[in-house]
Amino acid sequence: MSGEKLMLVDGNSLLFKAFYALPLLHNREGVFTNAVYGFLTMLNRVLEQENPTHVVVAFDKDKKTFRQEMYGDYKANRVAAPDELLGQFALIRQVLDALNITYLEQEGYEADDIIGTLSYKAEQRGIDTVIVTGDGDALQLVSDKVKVLMSRKGITDIAVYDEEEVKNKWGVEPYRLVEVKALMGDSSDNIPGVDGIGPKTAVKLIKEYGDLENLYAHIDEIKGGKLAEKLKEQKDIAFLSRELATIKRNVDIAWDEEKFKRREPDWQVLKDLYQKLEFNSFLQALEKKGSGLMPETSTLPSLEVREVKGEKEALELVQRAKREGEIALAFKADYHHPMWARIEDIFCALGKDVYRLHLDEEEKILWLRPLLEDENIKKVVHNAKFMQVILSRYGVSLRGLKGDILLLSYVHDPALDAEDICQLFTRFLGIRVEKSDIPLQVGMFNDLYQVIYQETPAELIELLDRVEMPLSFILADMEMAGIKVDKRVLEELTAEFANRIKKYEEKIYTLAGGEFNINSPKQLGKVLFEDLGLKVVKKTKTGYATGVEVLEELYDQHEIIPYILGYRQLAKLKSTYTDALANLIHPVTGRVHTIFKQAQTVTGRLSSVEPNLQNIPVKMEEGRRIRKAFVACDEDHVLLSADYSQIDLRSLAHISGDEVLIDTFVKGIDIHRRTASEIFKVPLEKVDEELRRRAKAVNFGIIYGISDFGLARDTGVSRKEAREYIEKYLNSYPGVKRYMEEIVEMGKKYGYVETILKRRRYLPELNSPNKTLQALARRMALNTPIQGTSADIIKLAMLRIDEELKKRGLKAKMLLQVHDDLIFEVPRDELEETAALIKQGMENAIRLKVPLEVAIKVGPNWYDMQPLELGKS
Repeated sequence: MSGEKLMLVDGNSLLFKAFYALPLLHNREGVFTNAVYGFLTMLNRVLEQENPTHVVVAFDKDKKTFRQEMYGDYKANRVAAPDELLGQFALIRQVLDALNITYLEQEGYEADDIIGTLSYKAEQRGIDTVIVTGDGDALQLVSDKVKVLMSRKGITDIAVYDEEEVKNKWGVEPYRLVEVKALMGDSSDNIPGVDGIGPKTAVKLIKEYGDLENLYAHIDEIKGGKLAEKLKEQKDIAFLSRELATIKRNVDIAWDEEKFKRREPDWQVLKDLYQKLEFNSFLQALEKKGSGLMPETSTLPSLEVREVKGEKEALELVQRAKREGEIALAFKADYHHPMWARIEDIFCALGKDVYRLHLDEEEKILWLRPLLEDENIKKVVHNAKFMQVILSRYGVSLRGLKGDILLLSYVHDPALDAEDICQLFTRFLGIRVEKSDIPLQVGMFNDLYQVIYQETPAELIELLDRVEMPLSFILADMEMAGIKVDKRVLEELTAEFANRIKKYEEKIYTLAGGEFNINSPKQLGKVLFEDLGLKVVKKTKTGYATGVEVLEELYDQHEIIPYILGYRQLAKLKSTYTDALANLIHPVTGRVHTIFKQAQTVTGRLSSVEPNLQNIPVKMEEGRRIRKAFVACDEDHVLLSADYSQIDLRSLAHISGDEVLIDTFVKGIDIHRRTASEIFKVPLEKVDEELRRRAKAVNFGIIYGISDFGLARDTGVSRKEAREYIEKYLNSYPGVKRYMEEIVEMGKKYGYVETILKRRRYLPELNSPNKTLQALARRMALNTPIQGTSADIIKLAMLRIDEELKKRGLKAKMLLQVHDDLIFEVPRDELEETAALIKQGMENAIRLKVPLEVAIKVGPNWYDMQPLELGKS
């Protein structure tokens, strides 16, 4: 039997490891696949590394094992496997069948016991065994014929344990580890052990006495009365713990050498499975090799990094790039905000070579200017917008963009963390790359881009080319432009807020009967619910809940509550905006430059960070006044706001095709009054403001998939009334009701929902057996096509306006996008033409079944804005 080697794989352990190591992946049908993908990645590595002649994968049969019969609390602390993982156990069995790899499970036993038994049988036959697991229990099986490959972090970090390594780590021989665990217990399996004995003491005792029998034979020799006393008191528990920890090696499993042998996979079945699971990188490997589980790129390529030290070498790089016509490009910067960052290194990949230019002197960037600005040298990058902005500060442009991995992966699946390039390498190429290893990353950009591109449906590639790629250039211009902030206004508001906060504090301390830390939930809870005796609304693990919802419920219970709420609101405005914004004014431009995150939201909306200028709280006057600080650059310019009217409801009207909704918008009827008239059965002219307010809550509640509970909370009516409102709404708008039913069914069938431009959001949870997850996914299915369509429309408008401004040579600058609102800085002498152009561009961005309407306002700052009637300015 010499030369034979048996590999035993702990299927449960590896599947769990893979599930938690990789992002939650799924195919188009919503079937979760990340655990299977990671399992195969690990399996491939160890098969290639060890080249066994025989392979068996062992699984747990069920939860009820002999250990549970012996000790009911065994593994009782284990949380149930997530629903997203459960279905993958059946999937991995299908894949193993296709690979012709034997898997075993035995009723009443765990995978460990199968592995223990087969490794023992192999030893008896003189066959070397390698055990692959993530569970340390297997180390007790290590011998001169058995070693353990232990997966540690992620799916690539694997440690090898032989007899010497186990002894180095634990201080005892492998077979004595069960004696150690008998004393110290195991919290992960809920094995009790002896109270108060930890690893050090357990190892020390077993090194001295060898096993439990000998330990208890010499119990009176043990120094330290308490230790000996505990051991005596819990002798039965110690022996029980050893029994629980011991892997069985005599399970009734036949040795079947032919069945355990590695065999050729069933290639066609395997190919069909990989196609179904959308493991395109595995499919490529099958096509290239006719065998194997992973593409050739799963092993990291060998790349040479060439230093560009002088102009001559830079010129040679430029010339080579011109000859080859395509490069991959990456920057290493010292900060993540492009307006505050400095480029440290530029990396260019051509073939198997990576060139590095270290910018210890900024002027060196000019050496590569011909390469960066050459339209004919096609470039693959990750996050072109960042590169555009930072290069523009050096007076250089980025041209000839072939592909942006960030945006490609975003349209492929918006739930991916497209900004995390390392996660993308793991997801699409099955390899682990360190964040700091930029040369290696850029060297594989083309491979990564091609795999994602091939896996992305044609309609999403069209979305990328038509909308997202050109939009990134506009957003780069907007980030570069920034918006002017008047520091004096911020200072005045800061002083005012500080004064009012101090008065709030004094009043709160008076009402509380003494000073305390208002910002401490613990101290505030004591004051409210113990000192003042208010009704306890909610408790948390750490004490009393004192969040906004709790305080609002207590609003009329004590006069201290309004002061606490007022204090909190002003303190947040001061710290988040008036204090922070002053520090974010760029010293060179005198303006604040936000970052527009283009690949972050699952609906396609843009988000704004550092600072977030989309989230200034405008429902309260103090928040709105912060907008006073955002001003036009000088007296010859004004700020212009162009705001879509009820775009989400118009998107709903178009998507649902509801005749009543469409008629309402076509005739220009107030949609909230119309809804109030429909659901409360009163004539349109008799709808008062209270009914309109309730109808407005219903309209927007329907868009966001609100429940009767949520609507009741928002409107102040009972849940029964709220349920009736929703039912009446759906009866009044049958097209909306039909849409709500059909979109959920579509999501269940295809695994995704989509917007008017075919932007997708994958919602596999629609088919989840977990009702909570399913309900959440249902709300997302209802809302995403509406919000996403609104996002698509404003993006199309931005593209149209930008093109027209440039065509006419107008000097207006697009500065901000705040949800449904675009902010521009416009020269006064071009105001009429520019405003008309913007309004027309937004209202004609796309043809819907209902008209799009835009309100234009202008002013010297973002607060003092007045409606602009075109033709009358």
